[in-house]
Amino acid sequence: MSVRLNLNAKQNDSFFVEETGKPLSRNYFISKLKTILIALGYSDKDYSGHSFRSGAATSASSQGIEDSMIQTLGRWKSDCFKRYIRTSKLDIKSALEKIK
Repeated sequence: MSVRLNLNAKQNDSFFVEETGKPLSRNYFISKLKTILIALGYSDKDYSGHSFRSGAATSASSQGIEDSMIQTLGRWKSDCFKRYIRTSKLDIKSALEKIK
């Protein structure tokens, strides 16, 4: 954040930008993500832009955020966001213990 402010960014400027200063585009982000994954020795085939949608929805759900808010934050118009939410083994175990 301090780096951004030191670059004389205005309050309404995009926080994430390309090297050129343009707002970060989806294609630019995916391209950089794949480059970094490969450099770190990971397969870029296992990740996509949807990985972040799924991760965000899963994280929000595990923190108890209501479905309607997850839908709003992810800009989903239907309840298809529920397909993105992954239930961890720990959450399943916890739920089963509550049933006992």
